Amino acid sequence: MVHIDVQNLSVYYKGQPGLRNIAVEIPRNKITAIIGPSGCGKSTLLKTFNRLLDEQEGIRIKGTVLVDGEDIYADKVDVTQVRKKVGLLAQRPQVLPMSIYDNVAYGPRIHGVRGRKRLDGIVEEHLKMAGLWEEVKDRLKSPASGLSIGQQQRLCLARGLAVEPEVILADESTSALDPISAETIERRFMELKNDYTIVMVTHVLRQARRLADYVIFLYMGRLIEHGPAQEFFDHPKYAKTQGYLSGRFIEEHKIDRELDLKCGEFSADMKIVRDEFGKIKPGQILRVTVDREEAVGEMSGSIESDGHRILEAKRVGKISWEIVAEKQKRIK
Repeated sequence: MVHIDVQNLSVYYKGQPGLRNIAVEIPRNKITAIIGPSGCGKSTLLKTFNRLLDEQEGIRIKGTVLVDGEDIYADKVDVTQVRKKVGLLAQRPQVLPMSIYDNVAYGPRIHGVRGRKRLDGIVEEHLKMAGLWEEVKDRLKSPASGLSIGQQQRLCLARGLAVEPEVILADESTSALDPISAETIERRFMELKNDYTIVMVTHVLRQARRLADYVIFLYMGRLIEHGPAQEFFDHPKYAKTQGYLSGRFIEEHKIDRELDLKCGEFSADMKIVRDEFGKIKPGQILRVTVDREEAVGEMSGSIESDGHRILEAKRVGKISWEIVAEKQKRIK
């Protein structure tokens, strides 16, 4: 079941593209890992889900992000409610300059919760959910800054959970922690996904393999491949994904021939594609642009059945998709 639906999303920093035409669905009550090399747009994509990019100057966003079917970028949307529904656990813990108790109670108070007994229950419940209660229950009035960094991160998790979000965004939330604290946070994520949708950015492939139910791979601001985690890691479709997972340097493909197909019949289009393959040598690359999303899968399958290798298949515009294929020596 889809929880977040991203449609044709592009983000520009001072006119320069950071994300290009992203279209992907985030499943509900699963852990989705966003992976890719540094600077590929992972954190940018994550922050579009709760409009944190609104706080930065020079940002322009095009496209649609639906959370529970509601476009969070539509006019008159209450951004505070969006961020209540979709919380963020940052890379480094950012505790508030107040007590442990008040850190957790802060959000509920902002949203109108009153009464000591009710707040006491919220604080205890969410500290337990974050796996911190037993360690701090006798010093709730102590400054949060006195906790270890691992405890501070769990406190930030408890603080985020206390406003009852539906989605938890985790932006490399274990990268600053020691191994034991990181493992504790990971265990909490595995437990929490029964009740929450978790979307995490990670540089660590081992962590993505351990935790993810679904994986999104970005490269240079583009969505290269996505799918269920086991299928993604065991049978990656495209050359860039295979290179990234194996630790090889990712090279941009040198395009030897291009073909632009618009609104044609599939059988006629495939005849044109086969003719074009006949004009290039084995090892050379053909790029085919189509204007129907359904044509991507059909054409990719036919190209592969002819014995060629699909290197990429991706959205490149609002109504444009590219298939990049390498001619193979032996044709079936």
